[in-house]
Amino acid sequence: MKYVKGIGLGICFLTFFSGASLLFAEDSYADDHAKDSVEQRQRIELEKFYNGNDSSGKAPMMPMAIGLYNDAVKYFQKGEYDLARQALKESLEIDKRNALAYELLGEIEDLQQNFEKAEEYYKQSFLLNPASRVRQRLEKLQKENKVDRKMNTYDEEHFIIKYREGEQGYDGYWLKNMLRDVYRQVSQDLGYYLNHKIVVLFYSRDEFHDVTGQGHFVGGLYDGKIRLPAFRQGFKETDLRAAATHEMTHAFIALLSGLRAPIWIHEGLAQYEENKVKPVDTVVFQSAITTGALLSIESILTENALMKKKDPLEIMLFYQEAYSLVSYIVQRYQMYSVKEMLGKFKDGKTAEEAIEESFSVSAKELERAWRATFSKS
Repeated sequence: MKYVKGIGLGICFLTFFSGASLLFAEDSYADDHAKDSVEQRQRIELEKFYNGNDSSGKAPMMPMAIGLYNDAVKYFQKGEYDLARQALKESLEIDKRNALAYELLGEIEDLQQNFEKAEEYYKQSFLLNPASRVRQRLEKLQKENKVDRKMNTYDEEHFIIKYREGEQGYDGYWLKNMLRDVYRQVSQDLGYYLNHKIVVLFYSRDEFHDVTGQGHFVGGLYDGKIRLPAFRQGFKETDLRAAATHEMTHAFIALLSGLRAPIWIHEGLAQYEENKVKPVDTVVFQSAITTGALLSIESILTENALMKKKDPLEIMLFYQEAYSLVSYIVQRYQMYSVKEMLGKFKDGKTAEEAIEESFSVSAKELERAWRATFSKS
C-alpha cells in the first residue's frame, strides 16, 4: 500500500502480494509450471507406493513435504515467522526441490532485515525456478541493503526501526515513542496485537524513491515493512504521525485478514485511523454527493475496479468513498464487527459474503442505509 499526498488525501495501493501460496489450493498464486511439476512428482510417488513398485518400503515423502510447506504458508499469513521458518526447513529436509519454500524463507528473512540470509534463499529459489518475481526481489533487496548500511537501528519490543541519527530533529528514542503511541491506538481500536516485529524505515525523499520506485509525491508505503520518506522539507511531525498511523493500520489489516482484505477496507480503515491524528480531506467525495457522481457500491467492492481507473479524481473519489463507507460501518456496527469481517476475508469470503455474514445486511442494503445519512448531514 502506498500513501500518496494529493489534495490532503492519503491514497494507497495494495502492493504486499506475498509469493506464499498453498500448493494444490484453489486460490494458489504459485507458478503453474512449478505446481504441475510438484503434483507430478507426488503422483508418481503415490502410484509407486500403492502399486508396490517402491523398493525402499518407505512411505512417500512428497505429501509430507507439501503438508509442511502449506503449514508454513498458514503461519506466515498469521505473522508467525519463527513457526513458518521451522516448517519450511523441515519441508526442505524432505524435498530440497521446492523453489517456493526457498522463496518464502527469503521473504521472511527480508521482512526482518536479514538481507544476507534472504539473498541466499532467493538465489536458491531462482536456481530451481527462474521466476521473474524472484529476480525482482533480489534486485530490490540489493538496493535496500545498500541504503540500510548507512542507517541507524533501534530494535525494541514491537519494531525494528531504521533511521538517520540527528536528521530533522528525529532520534531513535523519539521515533520509538511515536511508533508506540501509534501502535497502541491501532491495536486498541482493532483489539489485536501483532505477534512479530515490524520493520519501520525512515528514509530521505531520494532514498525512498530509489528503494521503492515510487514518485516523490508518495508519502508512505506498506509492503510488509512500513516505509516513510520522513526527512524532507515541510514534512511536519503531525504529517509523520498521520502517515505512520495509516501504514501501521495496513499491517494490522494484512494479518487479521490473512493478506486477503480487499483495497476498499484496507484504505477505508487506514484513513479512519489516520483521521484521528490529522483530518482526512473529503472534498472530492462531498462534490460527488452534490453532483450525483458517487461510485456505486459494486464499484467500491470490486477489487480490480480501482486498477482500471486512470483519472486522479476518480481514484481520489474511490478512496474518499471507502473512507466514508468504513466510517459509517464502524459507527453503525462497531469495530468488533469490522474485525469479524476481516476474519471472513481470511476464510476466503467475497466482500458481499463478508458484509452479509458480519452485519446481517446485503451490500445493497448497506449502501442504501449509508447513503441515507448524506441527506441528514
